[in-house]
Amino acid sequence: MKYLNREMLHGNAETLVLAMLAEQGCHGYRLRQELAARSHNYFQMGFGRLYPLLRSMECRRLVTARRVKVGKSREQKRYAITARGLAELRERKRRWHQFCAAMDRILLASDDVSPGDIS
Repeated sequence: MKYLNREMLHGNAETLVLAMLAEQGCHGYRLRQELAARSHNYFQMGFGRLYPLLRSMECRRLVTARRVKVGKSREQKRYAITARGLAELRERKRRWHQFCAAMDRILLASDDVSPGDIS
């Protein structure tokens, strides 16, 4: 499968992150791995995109971050979705379904058109 066009990911990256965190809080590296694995590597978000995105979402109180000690001396920043983030995710899902339905009405209708039908 080809990688996603970055233009298509723009504006939807936050929605993907919110959806993943709604299932279970985790650290950024794990979030990146899960996103790639569950999309069969279609969504490959680099750290240079993911961490600034998480920080922005934290500033807007869509997610929280807390440091968790791992092992004897290492810490990880674990992210979790907030109530505000869940509300935002619900709204984004609603808008996404409306968008897909509208696209389908047009794209599916064009499946029935043959090249000779267009003048």
